[in-house]
Amino acid sequence: MSNEWSSILIPLIVVVGILALLAWIGIRVRKGGGSMTTVAMGATDEFLSRDQSRAVEVIVERNAGNEEESQSDAAPEKPRN
Repeated sequence: MSNEWSSILIPLIVVVGILALLAWIGIRVRKGGGSMTTVAMGATDEFLSRDQSRAVEVIVERNAGNEEESQSDAAPEKPRN
């Protein structure tokens, strides 16, 4: 009886551990962007024409400007004493 449970329980624990590890890696990559984002952007950049590349640059710069504006609109920092 004990041998039957261990033959089922051990592989189950291993599979759950692998799934937890993959989930943890996936969350880390999405949270910070990770190197996979950079690789994907670099790979797709090669397939774009000059006009499309310029359009992507404009959009990225515009989004970066919007982020800076939204951050500057936030509550101002308190002066440090």
